[in-house]
Amino acid sequence: MNTVVKSVIKCGIGVLGGAFAVMKLAPIERRVVIMSRQSNKPSQDIEMLRDELENRNIDTVVMCKKMGDGLGGKVAYLGELGRQMKYLASSKVVVLDSYNIPVSLFKHRDKTKVIQMWHALGAMKKFSRSILDMPEGKSSELANLMKMHAGYDYIFTSSEASRPAFAEAFGYPEDKLTIMSLPRVDALLDEKRNAELAVQIKTEYPQLEDRETIVYAPTLRVGKDMSKFVSDLITAVNNCKFKFSLVIKMHPLTEISLDDNLPENIIIDNKFQTAEMFAIADYVITDYSAITYEVALKGLPIYFYAFDKDEYLDGRTFYLDYDKDMPGPICATADEVMAELTSGTKTEEYRKKAKAFADKYIEKQSGCTAEIADLIEELL
Repeated sequence: MNTVVKSVIKCGIGVLGGAFAVMKLAPIERRVVIMSRQSNKPSQDIEMLRDELENRNIDTVVMCKKMGDGLGGKVAYLGELGRQMKYLASSKVVVLDSYNIPVSLFKHRDKTKVIQMWHALGAMKKFSRSILDMPEGKSSELANLMKMHAGYDYIFTSSEASRPAFAEAFGYPEDKLTIMSLPRVDALLDEKRNAELAVQIKTEYPQLEDRETIVYAPTLRVGKDMSKFVSDLITAVNNCKFKFSLVIKMHPLTEISLDDNLPENIIIDNKFQTAEMFAIADYVITDYSAITYEVALKGLPIYFYAFDKDEYLDGRTFYLDYDKDMPGPICATADEVMAELTSGTKTEEYRKKAKAFADKYIEKQSGCTAEIADLIEELL
């Protein structure tokens, strides 16, 4: 970072800090504000928590806005920063699911409590302070200047097994973390909701009624054309002696080019969320994605289509030992995946592996939304 940029950032921090000091003169209100820059609309976790809090007649404000790219995007975000600062200065409880600039840069009131619940259910690929100065991480100089992840009073982790990873990622001692699951756990294990979702999905795709369904949900690969590998999987599924439907759930930022005339049993879906598709899945194929935690929680057999494992692991670091800890077979080709998937004698073994993985890394598996709301109500 050159000295001019550093000076501009420090000057901006000083101006905003002065404004925040004035904002803290306002009365503090018995209010919860949930802030995220993961998306321009609330995530499932945020929606579920908001609904639970509102059902308890707790004043709740939700603010979700992504920061745009480039200088223009950052300038346009200044208005949102001002709103965040206002609510941080005058609310009793602040809940985050990602890094938040005002929370980390400025000292909030002692009566205000900040909860970091993060947006991932478990810790698989390293993130945040764990990957500073690495290709996919921020520079340590910028992270320290922006006080990355400072200012939290409570940090959630999904289990004792995940405690060291979350502590490293946020830069806190392990005893600062609280074991707490995300609201989505309640949704994933809600039988009534899953039955209703299954009806909706099969109404949209009637061809799913007659065959077992495989859901393929790979992670994002920046700048990599996935078309060949997806095509190989489609071919392997359709050459199999058993008849399956294949639902393909690509990351929204992944571009693939496939034949427009795909067979009816091959569905490229963009109408439902990936986790919603698990309501109709009999098997799930993924690779390095954190959806492994959600799938394991459902008790579905998981198969890892890791055609670029050496290349991918060379560029990313994991908290887990990928080869040893993944709860299913790791395959280099689509044919290997289907050979494993159709080996009926192993299916139950893979279900058990998935369940053991979930139990280890997601300790709380019921009443999660209510438990978070209980904590917030206590803090209020």
